[in-house]
Amino acid sequence: MAQASAAAGDALQALKRFSSGMVADALALAGVEGGNGMIGVHPLRGFEDHKIVGPASTILFGEPTRGAPKLTMYRAIRASARGSVLVLDAQGQREHFSGDNQGNCSKRQGIIGNVVYGGTRDVAGWRQVGQPVWSMGTCPVDKPKGYSVVGHNVPLNLGGVKVNPGDIIVADEDGVVVIPLALLGKVMENLKVIVEVEQGMEEAINRDAPVEELEKIISRKKPKA
Repeated sequence: MAQASAAAGDALQALKRFSSGMVADALALAGVEGGNGMIGVHPLRGFEDHKIVGPASTILFGEPTRGAPKLTMYRAIRASARGSVLVLDAQGQREHFSGDNQGNCSKRQGIIGNVVYGGTRDVAGWRQVGQPVWSMGTCPVDKPKGYSVVGHNVPLNLGGVKVNPGDIIVADEDGVVVIPLALLGKVMENLKVIVEVEQGMEEAINRDAPVEELEKIISRKKPKA
């Protein structure tokens, strides 16, 4: 178990060298349709140069059912592990589901970044506390009445992108990609191919290589039918 944890830690460090786009290509090469990138989720202004890589701590919003345990954002944040990425499922709704107080609490908990599949607010406050955040946009209007936290560290489905607790989140200026933990080893292998393709393309383009050569190089990163 310790060896497996060490290997995962080494992979997380190595992933910091790669863009979210390269990771998405590696996932696509592994057969994951679309490369598991979250559509419409971007860094808030001021965090475009930030990059985070870490395991997901998931939060689900919805309408509580009778007898459900009482959950709040702050309880979920305080129960999240240091070094994790907080991933909040607001079901793509554009009203704000998270603000700078939660960002500050996350920062103090050791959470390395927040991803909101929905809206956020308090952009200046997030910048002031220095907590990177990715969302679908900003809005001063509060979340719909009746919505609250209904699950912590539960599986999420963010517009077709599945996120399980512990899956690896890679977020940068291009957006957010999710690596299923079971595919981490395969993704690391595929990234070697992606790097070779990108280097080959750069070299070939810079010497004005024929289109046929460019197509041959880039075909190496296309999923096999």
